[in-house]
Amino acid sequence: PHPPAAVAAPGPSGGLIPPAVSPRRIEDCLPLLEDSPSKRFSPSKRKQYYINKAIRNSDLIPRAKGRKSLQRLENTRYLMTLLEQDDCGSDEGELTHSATPSIFTEACNNETYVEIWNDFMNRSGEEQERVLLYLEEEARKKHRRKLPVKNEEKWKELPAYTPQECFQRISRRLRATLKRGRIPMGTLEGLEEELLAFFSVTPHSVYTALMDNSFERLLLHALCQYMDLVSASSDIEGKRQMKVSNKHRVFLPPELLLSDYLGQMS
Repeated sequence: PHPPAAVAAPGPSGGLIPPAVSPRRIEDCLPLLEDSPSKRFSPSKRKQYYINKAIRNSDLIPRAKGRKSLQRLENTRYLMTLLEQDDCGSDEGELTHSATPSIFTEACNNETYVEIWNDFMNRSGEEQERVLLYLEEEARKKHRRKLPVKNEEKWKELPAYTPQECFQRISRRLRATLKRGRIPMGTLEGLEEELLAFFSVTPHSVYTALMDNSFERLLLHALCQYMDLVSASSDIEGKRQMKVSNKHRVFLPPELLLSDYLGQMS
């Protein structure tokens, strides 16, 4: 059934005031679907039907033989496919509630977007291809920016990773010993090199070493606390054995090694 036609109203001077003309949408001008005239369809459903029909009919038209024309045709069909997918997805919800206007529907009602679309369609196939490649690359960059920051990068940003905070992790007694000076820097640097070489390659393994010198064990305990490693000593057949393990999933040495930090303090 068609809606009743608007009737002119009498004016104050006896004349007739023409009825207000409401803007008409393209969907309202589309005829009913051919395959089921008795069934009522939403305007967007009818619009999608004629879009699909136009796309199918375009397959009957002989294709252009030039490479540029073929490229433009492929670009146009690619964008029309996006429009088809977007509209089909929104129509499914119209049976229960009014669907939110799709991105393409809003774009078609925006004069700025229409100008951009017309500019794109008037470009050559190579220019259209460059635009599409640029948009795809920008989308990938945006996706990468949304990815969570790696654990290593987060760890490096933590205050506890600075040399000062690393040094504060060392027990008070060991810190006092290190501040007194007369530390055998060669021994300390040798232990640093061993731990760095071991945990950089196998961060989940356990480093073991037999150490009879009590002062070397003290330096190793202090070094492990500075590097946020776990150290423990035990007796093995009358000898002292040191075991060092990493409690994190990755091993990241501090920005400044303990030997360098002590060198700055002196």
